[in-house]
Amino acid sequence: MSKKKPHQVAKQEAWEEAGVRGRVSKLPLGHYTYDKKISLDEVLPCLVQVYLLMVSEVEDEFPEKGQRRKRWCSPADAALAVNEPGLQQLLFNLGGQNADV
Repeated sequence: MSKKKPHQVAKQEAWEEAGVRGRVSKLPLGHYTYDKKISLDEVLPCLVQVYLLMVSEVEDEFPEKGQRRKRWCSPADAALAVNEPGLQQLLFNLGGQNADV
């Protein structure tokens, strides 16, 4: 995926991880950082850009189906379900906005 633009990578990841397809925003909604645990004594700081996806297709079968649980919820409910404070803030800020995708 290294030759793809960031928004194209986000679209591909949405398919692989959640089985959803649609139109993705070219500009990120925002970003957040977190520390990814690599091993018991090693963490890797990560910067994540978040893109909006206007979902037009939902598939039952997708590459990471056995590794993921998915459910539809509001941005506020999603914010309460995640552990990363930066992602929580992005989701709370999204709220009921009607964003351009």
